[in-house]
Amino acid sequence: MSIKGYLLEVAAKKRNALSPNIEAVPAEVVKKARDLWHNFEGETSTVSMGAVDGSLNKKEYLGFVVYAVASASVMFDCNGTEKERESYNVEIDILKPLEYSEARIRLLMGILEIKELIKLNKEENPELLLIDGSIVGDIIRPVPFFSWIREEDKKFVEEHIFPELKKSFSLNKINAKTFYKEISSMPPEAFPIVAGYLEYLEYLLSIKKLFETATDKIVAVSKRSSSRIYNFNSIMPDIFLFQIAGVKPGYSHPIEITISPEKKYQFPEMFEDFFRTKKMNMFFAKFSTDVYKIETTMNPERIMSALMNTIINGYPFPLKLAHDTVKIDNQTMEKIISILAVNFRTGREGVD
Repeated sequence: MSIKGYLLEVAAKKRNALSPNIEAVPAEVVKKARDLWHNFEGETSTVSMGAVDGSLNKKEYLGFVVYAVASASVMFDCNGTEKERESYNVEIDILKPLEYSEARIRLLMGILEIKELIKLNKEENPELLLIDGSIVGDIIRPVPFFSWIREEDKKFVEEHIFPELKKSFSLNKINAKTFYKEISSMPPEAFPIVAGYLEYLEYLLSIKKLFETATDKIVAVSKRSSSRIYNFNSIMPDIFLFQIAGVKPGYSHPIEITISPEKKYQFPEMFEDFFRTKKMNMFFAKFSTDVYKIETTMNPERIMSALMNTIINGYPFPLKLAHDTVKIDNQTMEKIISILAVNFRTGREGVD
């Protein structure tokens, strides 16, 4: 029997043994979820809105990685009509060495995504700016560079390179790449950490600029969430509990959140005060079938009113369109590799 056969055999044996056991969620937890829920009974409205999403793909070789990152935006006017607009931020390059490439590529995509959001707001001035995922989560997500960079390297980046990066800040490219040469003479083991730290600073700077220009427009929509902000006394996240509670279209009671030291122990000093003072409302919303986490400064009624008319298959269509527009699939990545004519060992030639 092949390994596939063995796997299918084991799956058949475990057919009734592996289950999320939804029925085991205590009735009082379900009741609390329903008590925290507000059915949406207001009027829908049509407002202008833009949406941004990002994408990444990569191919690893022995010692380096070729990557592609991109962001794209779409725009709908106050009548719900998509505006003919083509706006992308794209970067293709090589990261070497391979160390920390996963974290760095995600940061590079994030930089382009936030810059595209700033650019969309500047050029189109929509009433709502939609972004996929958790913007608070993006801010507090730990990166290895902040913890592992040597103090002298950190000081050099913050005092000598970052001020120049701020002066040259552009919405159409990743500015950190301009300064790679200035840190190329560092010890080989230090370079990817220092480069990653500089990219991290640009990422935080981009978010800061977004907040300074569009805080009251941002609506972050997360399809998944591990948040537990309602004290359900359950190992399961809030989004799961609201989903199984069978709530109707509406929203949970909003909770104002700040980035406390418990959520993020420390920021780089130049961002510490700014991000600690930011406040957002977090709540869960259901438009038709699925529950999503929302982060915004606006009240839930306004969000529900504005987004209800955009929902297709349970999800805001502008975000779905942005996702489909920007996605870098494996086939596209292979074409990129072919065009670049990168011909080197991946280390998997003997098994692929």
